[in-house]
Order: sequence, then C-alpha cells, then structure tokens
Amino acid sequence: MIATTEDRRQTLAVAAAATVACVLVSLPFLLAGPGFYLDDWRNLARLDTVGWLRSAEASRFASRPGAWGVEMVLYPTLRDHAGAWVVVLALLNAATATVLYLLLRRFTPHRWAVAVVLLWILLPNHSSLRLFPNTAPMVVGLGLLALGLLVADEGHLVWGAVAISLGGMCLEVMLVPGLVGVVLIHRLRAVGTRRDAGWASAIIVATGLLMSIHPTYRPGEARRGTPGPALRGLFTSGLTPNAAIATLLGVIAVVGTVAAAVAWWRGERGVGEGPWLVATGLAVVVLGLVPYALKWPVGDRGQADRNFVVSSVGVALLWIGWGRVLLGRRRLALGAGALALAAVLVAANVRFQRDWAESADLSRDLLRGVECRYPDGPPEGFAVGPWVPVPGQVRPLHQFYLEDASRVVLGHPLRFTLAEGEDEWRDRPPELRATWDELVAEGRRGC
Repeated sequence: MIATTEDRRQTLAVAAAATVACVLVSLPFLLAGPGFYLDDWRNLARLDTVGWLRSAEASRFASRPGAWGVEMVLYPTLRDHAGAWVVVLALLNAATATVLYLLLRRFTPHRWAVAVVLLWILLPNHSSLRLFPNTAPMVVGLGLLALGLLVADEGHLVWGAVAISLGGMCLEVMLVPGLVGVVLIHRLRAVGTRRDAGWASAIIVATGLLMSIHPTYRPGEARRGTPGPALRGLFTSGLTPNAAIATLLGVIAVVGTVAAAVAWWRGERGVGEGPWLVATGLAVVVLGLVPYALKWPVGDRGQADRNFVVSSVGVALLWIGWGRVLLGRRRLALGAGALALAAVLVAANVRFQRDWAESADLSRDLLRGVECRYPDGPPEGFAVGPWVPVPGQVRPLHQFYLEDASRVVLGHPLRFTLAEGEDEWRDRPPELRATWDELVAEGRRGC
C-alpha cells in the first residue's frame, strides 16, 4: 500500500498531523468537562451488575456484532474515565483519517488528500464521533470501510470485502458505499477477475442480509422524515451556529456545485481535479445517507450527527472540490479561503462542544440534586420536568437509562420519572414534582 520511502515518510507525517489535530479539536470538550450520555450509562452500569464479559448487551451482538466487539474491549478498559475516552476517541479518529488519506492518495495528489482528511477532522458535523463514547464502533467501522476499499484497489477484492463487512458489522451504513465501491473498483479500475468481484459482492450482500434479520432493521418500524435536517446538518447549521454564516456556506455550496457541473460538462474530468472531487463528494454523501432514506436523521447536529459518519467524508471532499473549482490554482485566494473556513469551523467546534459538556453536567448535577433532596430515595410518583433539556440537541438522559446513570454517578439506582411534557409534569401534586433547574442547582451546591 505504501510503495516508496517517500510515501512512507508522507504517511507517517500525515498520521502524526492527524493525531495532533484530533487531540486539539477535542480540547474544548476535554477542558470543559467530558461525560457520558444515553447508551453509555447502560454499558457502564453493566460492568458492575453483570460483569465485563456481558458489559455489551446480547442484543447488540445480534444486531451489530462488530460494535459489540469494540464495546467489549473499550468499556471494561476505560470504564467511567471520561477524559480517557476523549483521548482514545481522538486516536481512533486519527487512525481512521490516516487510512482515508491512504485511500484518497491513490486518486488525488498528496496535498489534496491531506487537505481532505484535515478538513474532515475539523468539520463539526460529526462531533458525536469524537465526543460520544458509544459512537466508538462507528469510527472503527469507517476505518474498516476505507481500509477495505484500499485493499480492494490493491487487487484483493475478496479481502477488501471482508474488511468492509467487518465495518458493516459495526454499523450497517458502511455496507452500501462498500458494495458500490468494490463494484466500481472492479469495473472502472479493472481490478480483479469477474469471479473475485462476484465473491466480494456476495460477502457484503450476505453480511447485510444476515444483519437485517434483527428487529432493529425492520422497515415497518422506521419513522419517515424529510432530508432537510440532514442537508442542514451536513452543509449549513451543522457547520456553524451563526445563521448568517450558515446561509453563506449554503450559497457557496450551491454556486460551487453549479460551477463544478459546468466544468465537468466542458470536459474537465481528470481524476483528482476539482470537478472530480465534487462529483465524488456528492456520491459519498448520497451513499452515506441511503440507509436512512426511510428514517432521516432527526435534528441537524448533536447526537443525530453520528448518522453522518460516511457522508461527512463526502462533505470534506466537496469543500476541497469547491475551493479548487471556484478559486482555481491561485494560492493566495486558496489560502485565504482555507483560513476563513477554518476559523468558522474552529469557532463552531468550541460552541458545539460546550453544548456536549453542558449536557454531561446536567446528568451528573440532576442526579446529585435528587439524592441531596431525598437521601433515602425520592418518593413514589416523583417527577422531574417539565421537559428534558437538550442543549444543542445533545440529550443527557432518557428514562430507559435513568437507573443505570444513577448507578454510575451515585453508586446506587434512583427511580423517578423524567417528564417529557408539561402535562405529564403538572398532573402530579406539587410535592411530587420538581424542575430540572432547581435540582441541578442543588446538585451543584452539594448536600
């Protein structure tokens, strides 16, 4: 995969730069106070209630065995050390970025491959991949998808398909782009025999069929939505909380896409050039969203952005392609554009990570507040409301995980109701209800 000494040197440099970038991008969250969310509480609680061999639920093994394997290693190892999770997630993202670089390097010059992976690291439209411990399997899955395509392009279609299937077992989203990628590598790059391509395709399809047996993937249970939130999350409000700048980014995206289409129509179709990057980026975005066609991501950022694990790579390709199409080879203009975009994305990362840290604080402080008010446990029928706060679309707790969260934070389970609306909360007597604000304040003051 790395042919020459110069290639090895460049790859090591990219790996080092990616590692530094991933750590630096995660610093705001690390300094603000990282924490745990939703599914994390269940996995962490199970370490003490059922032991590490069963810390990942059995249903997880049936629906996503790859994710089960990753969780079986990471949760028992890192446990409730939130800072360690941030560092490990940064390293996983850096490893995935390095494999993405090696894949891109086969199609585009070194400098543009580096630009794409560094931009992908900086993009905040998949913040959950570096801030939400439960998304660790998704990062591993993306790395396996890129590795599989790289191995396939080396001439080993079947082994590439095996790696892609392992990535799909971490998250089924990897299977669609993986299958399309293997077919295109065989047809357009003349890699492997027809028999090899058949076996490779069969392996990926069989993996998808086996996973689809689980109830998780029953189409009838999917909630139909619209692509609007996904498009905003990928291209506008998912990149910045500033409405004016988000609109400007959307305008640039439209203008850049039109300009790339015109350039393509005029014959500028060289592999690795601007129009090619835009076309490839659009294809990756679409393939990354296809598995959600019946269940579009809810919300344009926060925990929903884990659904952009594949399509976010397409967005990075698109921005580099738009820059090349609109600014050409003018280095000064490209440099100024890159700095402006980086400033927007850095500011967004700081803002979005503050939301994640605030959500983590809400979980801990609420539980401590309830314990301070009721040392022997809250009375039966007690509810906290009138709704669950969701800073930046990052939900701290769900009723399903409440007892697990209290086991992790307090060492013992608490049982009460998290009201999801004012009616549910106000129907209770005043002595059996409290607001999030007052309990969080009590938790922060201490008993």
